Amino acid sequence: MRQSTELTMESNMLKRILEVKSQDLIPVLAEVKPSSPNKGDLLRNRSVADITRAYVEGGAACLSIVTGRWFGGNIGMLAEMAEVAKESGIPVLRKDLIVNKEQLKESKANGANAVLLTTKILQAQHLEKLVLACVDMDMTPFIEVATPKEIEQLPSHNAIVLGITNRDIGQKEMDVDSGLKGISLIESVKGKAGAIISASGISTNAEANLLMRVGFDGLLVGTSLLEAEDPTQAVRDLSKVRVASE
Repeated sequence: MRQSTELTMESNMLKRILEVKSQDLIPVLAEVKPSSPNKGDLLRNRSVADITRAYVEGGAACLSIVTGRWFGGNIGMLAEMAEVAKESGIPVLRKDLIVNKEQLKESKANGANAVLLTTKILQAQHLEKLVLACVDMDMTPFIEVATPKEIEQLPSHNAIVLGITNRDIGQKEMDVDSGLKGISLIESVKGKAGAIISASGISTNAEANLLMRVGFDGLLVGTSLLEAEDPTQAVRDLSKVRVASE
């Protein structure tokens, strides 16, 4: 784990995650992903705004929108989600292949409170520059890792939200039954970020229980919520999963 300039910013997204967790609820980062390689169309004639409203009603701690073209997304979807989210003050994460400051400015202009930074595609020095730029713009750097090697290049400070992804973007997320893969990495990152999130592939309450019990601070969930008959109730049920003690 690389050392970095100490930052003390507690962002809107980080505050929200910690506040919800302190209420003995699971902070659910509810995601809208327009499509996926193995599931196809996930919007199913619904608008981003309608799904966002359902998530907000269900008590989502934060919201996430995939704007990457390979998942059928676009920047307009971020603006659409942010417009709904601002009524409730729920933070919005933009997920895309962010590699430069212009994309950070674009994200901020379209309502993002946080942006995804993927260690798989960013060298350590460049990653740190983007983290600092996020903080300067009052956005949360949401850094995603998937392997021990990627963890080694992380800047270490409490301004970030760290997402341990259970799926491999190199495989276009075609790997399945992977909701618990990130557990093996949790011990190596504890105390290295403001909050640690388990991201992707989570589909059952039992998985949610286990992930929170081993030390995650929240869960980023998309596909299973989008496929649910009632996304509002699905978010509500997931956030209220009682975490069993060891």
